[in-house]
Amino acid sequence: MFASVGRRLWVGAVLGLLGALATSPARADFVLYHLPGTSLALVLRGEASVNPGRTITCRHPLGNLHFDHTDVQIIQSPSPAEQYQRVKGEKNRVGTVDAMLELAAWCVDNGELRWAREALSEGYKLAPEDPRIQKMVLLNRYLTSAVPEDPEAESEMREFLKGKEMKVARSRHFLLMHDTDDRPDPRTRRTPAEQRLELLEQVYDSFYMNFALRGKYLRIPKEPLRVVLFNDHADYLTFVTRLDPDLKKAAGFYDPEHNVAIFYRQQTDEGLEGHNQLADIMRDLQESAKRARSSSSAALIRFAKTLELLLRITGENLDIEVVSHEATHQLAANSGLLPRDKFIARWAHEGLAAYYESPSEATWAGIGAVNEQRLEYYRALAPDREHSNLEFIVTDRIFLQAANNEGTLHAYGQAWALTHFLMDRHFEQLMSFYARMSEEGESEMLVSEWQERVLEIFRDEFGDLELLEDDWRRYMRSLKTDMQVLMQ
Repeated sequence: MFASVGRRLWVGAVLGLLGALATSPARADFVLYHLPGTSLALVLRGEASVNPGRTITCRHPLGNLHFDHTDVQIIQSPSPAEQYQRVKGEKNRVGTVDAMLELAAWCVDNGELRWAREALSEGYKLAPEDPRIQKMVLLNRYLTSAVPEDPEAESEMREFLKGKEMKVARSRHFLLMHDTDDRPDPRTRRTPAEQRLELLEQVYDSFYMNFALRGKYLRIPKEPLRVVLFNDHADYLTFVTRLDPDLKKAAGFYDPEHNVAIFYRQQTDEGLEGHNQLADIMRDLQESAKRARSSSSAALIRFAKTLELLLRITGENLDIEVVSHEATHQLAANSGLLPRDKFIARWAHEGLAAYYESPSEATWAGIGAVNEQRLEYYRALAPDREHSNLEFIVTDRIFLQAANNEGTLHAYGQAWALTHFLMDRHFEQLMSFYARMSEEGESEMLVSEWQERVLEIFRDEFGDLELLEDDWRRYMRSLKTDMQVLMQ
């Protein structure tokens, strides 16, 4: 089973990641907010304005947030639409099919699928006979069409859930069993199930389009992918403990045996670092406001409501990160990219899922975004050449020798970093490595023999490991998060 590990709360109110939930604002500001009296730092993206009295309002799709000017810093940047128009103008001036394909790839990388399809449409007008355009048109026809319903899927899912009463929701490519509220959110006008299915479809389309625009055309499943969404973390824990007690630490997971991805709504997890701290502050403020009969009570109430909204936004962003990670596992298994029925190398599975996840602290959505948490864990271990080197990672010793959850998070960081480098600089060789490893599958070899075989195939595909490792480390030193780029 593949699982998203870790309980850390990375607070990033990311407007771009919520594209499936609401309309983007006309302007894109970044508000860096340090919660008074705590170590919590938040990155908010939205339209910010300075009010009389020097208070700051940040307009977010899920509601308005209000801050004291002494606690925030506003950084102005182009909106997603403005960035798109700039890149589009550059590609239009070139006016070739290659330029339109590059524009489409940029759009997918930045989480803007609608604009990607517009770029492909322009490419088709330029050269309808181009085989790459024809393949993308065919792919989009499949992506926008619904797969046939599987009449046995629902009953099989109910058997898998072992009597847990669940409702059914469907989208083009997914069958969702859930116990969430059927009332739509007043702002998004969607139910939690509809929001989850919309996010899953966004990950699905991004995954296939990103690979296709790189020249890798993956198999599209002929049946709906199966997903479970628990409304409450406690119910999720009860269910997964019966499957495997170790899954209690997972924020979500993909079960390849049953081909099911299982999630819960992250905002219901009181074990997240910072969650209780924020909740306690909010309750104290509300009580203080009730007791105070002065002009300050309105400000206290407003601040309490802001904290309540921040908790909700944080949960939404964590949902996006976990869902995009586990959905990638499911898509890789069902597209033929990696085998579903046999385990090849954990670093390959987890590195790919981490590469395609939308990190909760990112400043906009997109494929291959630099995940601050993964990058920090990579950097923390990088000086330790005994445990941060290609041979140690590729043979999976990085995971096999992890003694605790912290060690596993370091392993995820290394797997993400290596995959990020190989996807960016050695894509064809990585795809060949995946294919050869899939053909090998599991065997009767001892672990040490299997590790040597994996290393042999890796060397055969990528060449001199010493030179490759030097290139990898230079590449990693050059990586910056979106916020680091903005702060330059």
